Amino acid sequence: MREHLRGPNLVTSANLVLGLGALLLVPRHLGAALALVVLAAVLDVVDGALARRAGGGTAFGAQLDSLADLVCFCVVPALALARAADGAGAATQVPAVAVAGAFLLGGAWRLARFPLVQQQGAFVGLPTPAAGALLLLLLVLAPVPVAAAGGAALSALMVSTVRFPSVFAAAATVRHPGLRERRPFRQVRRLRVPRPHVHRPQLRRPHLPRPHLPRPRLHRPRLHRPRLHRPRLRLPRRGGSRPRAGS
Repeated sequence: MREHLRGPNLVTSANLVLGLGALLLVPRHLGAALALVVLAAVLDVVDGALARRAGGGTAFGAQLDSLADLVCFCVVPALALARAADGAGAATQVPAVAVAGAFLLGGAWRLARFPLVQQQGAFVGLPTPAAGALLLLLLVLAPVPVAAAGGAALSALMVSTVRFPSVFAAAATVRHPGLRERRPFRQVRRLRVPRPHVHRPQLRRPHLPRPHLPRPRLHRPRLHRPRLHRPRLRLPRRGGSRPRAGS
């Protein structure tokens, strides 16, 4: 139990409590609920930064963070949309409730897919904090049909494979002119930045023709080697010796 009482886990727990407070405020006080959701989004960024600073998060912290995101950024906006359509007619209430269910499922699928997809400097799909805050903002500023249409679009963006740039990943990385990939600033600082090339004229010596001289020919004396005389062997013919006359 003590190992779970870490700074990032405590911040995530506070995020979950803010989600409960936002649930109690909808649909009468949408402005206050929106403020709590925005504060929860800020705390979501803070607990991630604290976990990375501590050397990486834990499995318990990852599960708790997903649960807090589901409550704050999925359940609260979906419930606010469904409650906001209570006084409207059936033509508005039924689509709004359907969109609220789709928004909740889209956020849950987005959170379940998050640890399975490699996030390289960008988020795959719209993050749930941004989607939840935008839906509550639409409920505050626009009528229910417009908010329902926006909620349907946000649901589709959460489960899509569109990459959304991460502000914090872009701020933590810089692009080196000699590299094709992004690296952290600490690694780039150790690299040598190539200096700009400055053209400096060089003084050349005048070209003088060289006189053509014949190449001396080396004469090698021949060494006298005695010739060995070997006796010549005479072999008999194939037909044998001829018979002599008179025999």
